[in-house]
Amino acid sequence: MSERDRLDEILAAKLDKPTRDGIWASAESILDRYEVASDSTTNTGLALGFVQSGKTTSITALAATAADEGFQVIVALLGSTNLLLDQNKSRLEESLGIGARTDYVWVSETNPVTVSAGKRLLDFVDRGRVCLVPVLKHAGRIQAVAAQLEKLPNSVKVLVIDDEADQASLNTAQNTESRTYSAIKELRDAVPNHLYVQYTATPYAPLLLDSADILSPQFVEFLTPGAAYTGGKEFFIDHAATVVRNVPVLDEQASKTPPLQLQGSLLEALASFLAGATLLLLHEQSSPPISMLVHSTARNDVQARYEFLIKRQVSQWKRSVVLGDPSTLPGAIVRERQRLTSHGIDDVEDELFIRKLTVVLREATIWLVNSAADVNKVDWNVAPIHILVGGNKLDRGFTIEGLTVTYMNRPASPQVDTLEQRARAFGYRGDLLAYCQFFGSRRTIRSLTEIVHTEEDLRARLHDHIEEGGSVRTWSEEIGLLLPEGMAPTRASVVQALSTQALGWHSQRKPVLNSEETAQNFDLLRRIGLLDAEYVDHGRRSFRTMRVADGGKLESVLQEWRTSEYSAGWLHDEFVEAFKRKFDQLGVATLMLMEDDGRARVRKWNEEIGFLNLFQGRDLRTPADGSFYPGDRNVLDLENNPDQIILQAHRVVIRDARPEQVVLPLAIYLGSGKVVRKGSNV
Repeated sequence: MSERDRLDEILAAKLDKPTRDGIWASAESILDRYEVASDSTTNTGLALGFVQSGKTTSITALAATAADEGFQVIVALLGSTNLLLDQNKSRLEESLGIGARTDYVWVSETNPVTVSAGKRLLDFVDRGRVCLVPVLKHAGRIQAVAAQLEKLPNSVKVLVIDDEADQASLNTAQNTESRTYSAIKELRDAVPNHLYVQYTATPYAPLLLDSADILSPQFVEFLTPGAAYTGGKEFFIDHAATVVRNVPVLDEQASKTPPLQLQGSLLEALASFLAGATLLLLHEQSSPPISMLVHSTARNDVQARYEFLIKRQVSQWKRSVVLGDPSTLPGAIVRERQRLTSHGIDDVEDELFIRKLTVVLREATIWLVNSAADVNKVDWNVAPIHILVGGNKLDRGFTIEGLTVTYMNRPASPQVDTLEQRARAFGYRGDLLAYCQFFGSRRTIRSLTEIVHTEEDLRARLHDHIEEGGSVRTWSEEIGLLLPEGMAPTRASVVQALSTQALGWHSQRKPVLNSEETAQNFDLLRRIGLLDAEYVDHGRRSFRTMRVADGGKLESVLQEWRTSEYSAGWLHDEFVEAFKRKFDQLGVATLMLMEDDGRARVRKWNEEIGFLNLFQGRDLRTPADGSFYPGDRNVLDLENNPDQIILQAHRVVIRDARPEQVVLPLAIYLGSGKVVRKGSNV
């Protein structure tokens, strides 16, 4: 039996056939890119998944398929902490049957850094075994492993899998090479006949690397999650009304000072978790483990204080609840129980609820997971109820079993990849979604919501660009990332020389002055219906205004719009492309005809620049009737609702021009955010 067939039988117990077929298709597609090359760094690919979407299953399938295709050594960089390495290594070994099979196909050698370990590897290769080599992503370990792998014959086919490849692998030094990056170079040099596959759900850094970088991917494989996957869209868009909970600004752990007592929002989160776990155990006896994550800070001492306060609160509730007496139920738990049942979870008799709640309180096991703690591994089998307190060790790559409630009062990171990787709540939780709650500050929630659009735009645009014959390099230079305002794709030390195109407002200072071309532009507005649109009040001013849900019609207007050869700052083709990307996200745009009570506006003209000030500003004083005009740039409450698309056609005449001539410059507002590309601002 092939390794693929054997593993497929195991996966069939939990995955449907379409999902499995997708996994195998991706594995085959990746291995099809392998070729014997004089420069093995050209054999570099990126497997792009989603956060908590089952990348380990994909890695296992890739390893099994590689074994069938003659790869004898599979080096797996499985984490930058021992916690991650142990978690991922155990899953791989279990799924591949290493240690349990008696057919002598596989052996596993973790961190083979000694001469004796190198000899064992060589011996097993000579015997025809497939050698899994799990390695800690640490410079010293990788260098030592490379020294042993160098002893293998050059003919041995090697697969190198770099899990969470955008984290510790990349070069973070400016004028030299960071240690881990340099060690990976040594590893690749040691095994010239290899394929290097990067796995990540946050590919922003690898995709923006210089094309000459050894970790810049030459190809991308898009991994598709199973039908039951719940990610950012489900949490922050589709079910936000029931899932998302606010952490007030005062409850954020912004300072180095540990809290004196549990924040009110954390008390709510803890009560929600305990009430939900109680109901879940009553309705689904097979549901354990059930878990909660508290992510407050990177500081170990502050995390320890949270652990103490949570333990104290659980102990207080444990002592206060009396069997058979509903009046002893803590008020916070009562309120959260009511909230959960109001959202569709079936309630139970008070007596049943109290009896099971006492079990939940008794079994609640609180783990402090950080570099200062004694815990090297969370043992999910010691109890059904778990509360994990930590920071960096509990974000990237770490899987929290049965996670229902996330409390994240750590201030939002401005880096998209870092913040997205903190979202451990994602995963195959369709059956648990009714019990899931995500507590975060308004900024954290807003950023995570906007990142959903960044992620969808990235996958769609990159896929289309490659399908049309482009490459990762040309995508990074021509298309780039659509990012939320105020956020960066990754660490500045990893990716340099980025160009940024702000969205927001752009105006056409120099429109076409030819009367025939102006008439053609008026005809475009007539065809779309703006010239006959209703007047809508915008404070004391009224303009013909229409909402357009057909992006194709507006795109056609923009593409056919007659423009002058040059207008400072007006990059017409780029704005059309940015419009398409933003419209895909928002699904609606507003079109306005800017006039003064049906008459053309009068604006000053400069022969070099064009119109000096196309926009009308806000009223300096509010009229007695309160009909304040916020200005052309702030219509439609843009200050409070910045994520919109607005296209304004300004009907204008040039001041003091004879004969008087009406022209039609455009102004476009493309929403909040920016487009970041590989390039240079210099």
